[in-house]
Amino acid sequence: MVRNLKFVKYFRNHGWEPIIYAPENASYPIIDASTEKDLPNGVEFLKTPIFEPYGLFNIAKGKKANEQVKDVFLVTEKKRSFIHDFGLWIRANFFIPDARSFWIKPSVNYLREYLKHHPVDAIISYGPPHSMHIIAKQLHKEFGIPWVSDWQDPWTEIDYFSKFNMTKLARNKHIRLEKEVVTQADALVMVSKNWCNDLEKLSGRNVDYIPFGYDESDFAGIQYKRGEHFTISHFGTFGTDRNPLNLWKALKELKTEIPTFEKHLRIHLAGMVDASVFQAIEQTGLKQQLRYDRQINKSELFGYLANSNVQLVLINTHEEGIKYNNKGRVPAKVFECIGSRQPVLVLGPKDGDVANIVADTETGTTCLYEDYTGIKKTISDWYTNWLNNIPSTSPKDIEQYSFNNLTKQMAQVLNRISK
Repeated sequence: MVRNLKFVKYFRNHGWEPIIYAPENASYPIIDASTEKDLPNGVEFLKTPIFEPYGLFNIAKGKKANEQVKDVFLVTEKKRSFIHDFGLWIRANFFIPDARSFWIKPSVNYLREYLKHHPVDAIISYGPPHSMHIIAKQLHKEFGIPWVSDWQDPWTEIDYFSKFNMTKLARNKHIRLEKEVVTQADALVMVSKNWCNDLEKLSGRNVDYIPFGYDESDFAGIQYKRGEHFTISHFGTFGTDRNPLNLWKALKELKTEIPTFEKHLRIHLAGMVDASVFQAIEQTGLKQQLRYDRQINKSELFGYLANSNVQLVLINTHEEGIKYNNKGRVPAKVFECIGSRQPVLVLGPKDGDVANIVADTETGTTCLYEDYTGIKKTISDWYTNWLNNIPSTSPKDIEQYSFNNLTKQMAQVLNRISK
């Protein structure tokens, strides 16, 4: 959602007045009120109440209805229950295209009445949730308003799509709805180059590449300082499919090989972290070096990023029988790491989009998960540089990923389709 908010922040710079539509009672994994500072003065904000199944799902699992929603596949606290798996089956076969499907009808009804009296020049739908594209598709059809469908993840091409236990009828409905969106939208936008190629093959048309980005103003006034700890950080969802066992092993070895390393090392994690990650850290003797925060607000995050010495970006690994398209996966935090100008260690495919971005901007290095030697050498070299107060990277050309620049690109797409 940060990407959408940053576009709203900068649209006026490029000739467009934003109007925001959002449900007023949605369930999200994380709610961070500190991001509201980016809303422009006087921006029009439309809200309407909707129904979601998450509260019922939590109650069925013995939790509070308003408890935060965890990632259904990546993050677990214990072995999944029958209720959990049954809930996923219900979600896969009755909530199409996603668990936000009950937003569609009331949103279309609300926005239909609004647009009758308040015409607009274009619509942008952000997905996932892909239900947003279905809302926009209906309004586009009824009013003929130019429409940009902005994709932050694939739909049926996403790697976890095949994990859903779907009936043939449900799968075919996904495919049909996706086809309607990609053929009827006036423009398609995707956040990574590899996924652009995939969407072009699916749609048979050109797809605009506009990645995630960073906002220079988020780092304004932050003091960059050499602290007492050599900090390795990861902020965000940390699932079982990206648990870097060779990293933990390398840190354990460096503790025994370098006398000062144990004293200086800190591992700072924040966000939803799978139980297997904590278990691996404890088993490798790194628990004393761990700091964990369940949530860090954006207002504090950038200070931590700016003073981290190794910023981890972990790309999901291959799972047997699952479509493997992780070369196009570009976590939004990549660009916040780049914006902090601190070293980035990517674990994932060396020919993926993230590896190329980090290499082109000279902001870090990429290693395969199985490259124990490369991981250990990178950490050792950067630790030595930290001891000697020597920068480990020299970032260049990162301004291309500033949100002001990316909003300009989105405005150009809007200009093109609304002529």
